[in-house]
Amino acid sequence: MIIGSSFPARLAPAPPWSRDLAAFGLSLRDATEADWPFLRGLFASCQGAELALACPQPDLDALLNDQFRLQHHHLVTYFPGADFWIVERPDRSGADLPVGRLYLDRATPLWRIVDLGLLPEARGQGHGSALLAWAQAAALAAGAAGIDLHVAMSNDGAQRLYRRLGFRPADDAEGVHLRMVWDPAAARAGLP
Repeated sequence: MIIGSSFPARLAPAPPWSRDLAAFGLSLRDATEADWPFLRGLFASCQGAELALACPQPDLDALLNDQFRLQHHHLVTYFPGADFWIVERPDRSGADLPVGRLYLDRATPLWRIVDLGLLPEARGQGHGSALLAWAQAAALAAGAAGIDLHVAMSNDGAQRLYRRLGFRPADDAEGVHLRMVWDPAAARAGLP
């Protein structure tokens, strides 16, 4: 059982899906308790290698389970107005399969990408770029003040992606994470 296992009720209607997502064959749907096995596996694919360095293999599964439960509890507690979406794309038969998660908090004027994670086989195909571009277009359409996110200072690849999409480092780094902000006014003016 997950600590605080239910996802919060949606506070705002979902923005319309865009061609940016459809062009990549991606769609979003609300996460449910039925997604726990997928979400736990996604967490392991994103965090497992790092945690394996600190934990012997026999204890790794228990550590991953605990860390996943604690992370989920933190996210639903501190971001109760967020959208918790499963990213899907069709397989060869046309059935939608989960390939990632996008947690987006639209409850304040400055939206926050709480988490964006993709399975290893879905990385490097432009899906992250498409999801971020879609979030930016939705923020522009909604008149949001911008979007911020936090990224590990050691994650150079993600930082390059965010910079390419117009996110800039903020002056308030937190520990091992860098806060980055996308300003829609700069985007409308065509500023880098």
